[in-house]
Amino acid sequence: MKKKIKYLYSISSEYEGEYDFELNEIEPLVSKIIDSLIAIDEISLNACFAQFDFKSLSLDILFTDDNKIQEINRDYRNKNTPTDVITFALFADDDFKTVPDGDIYLGEILISVDTAKAQAKEGVQKEILTLICHGILHLFGFDHQTDEDYNFIVNIQDRVINGL
Repeated sequence: MKKKIKYLYSISSEYEGEYDFELNEIEPLVSKIIDSLIAIDEISLNACFAQFDFKSLSLDILFTDDNKIQEINRDYRNKNTPTDVITFALFADDDFKTVPDGDIYLGEILISVDTAKAQAKEGVQKEILTLICHGILHLFGFDHQTDEDYNFIVNIQDRVINGL
């Protein structure tokens, strides 16, 4: 039997435009996304926290606009264009991982609502949830430097989001 993990997360927004989705409907789905990801053995066994004893996973999600995400993309990734999601995978990228008080702070997910709206094919809310799932996979330590890795992440996120 797998242990029960507590999820601590905050969702904040500095986005000033129209959302085209219900912000309050996103929050309860984040736990379901994490539960679904952890239920996949390939994810739970290979996540950056797999070998650690912990009670909770925490993360932050920030909704922003194309201008802000472009600035962050330029400053941190040397790409002077807007993008849909940027993650700061603090725990996954830390060479000296620690678990104070049983909590693992995974990091932060930044999502451009502008870009999500522009690329949404099946509704903005579904696109936002897909980007959150994608970001969580990055926070779990999964990356897509190869086509094979990218396809793995996309297949997992599609399976999780379609299962909601």
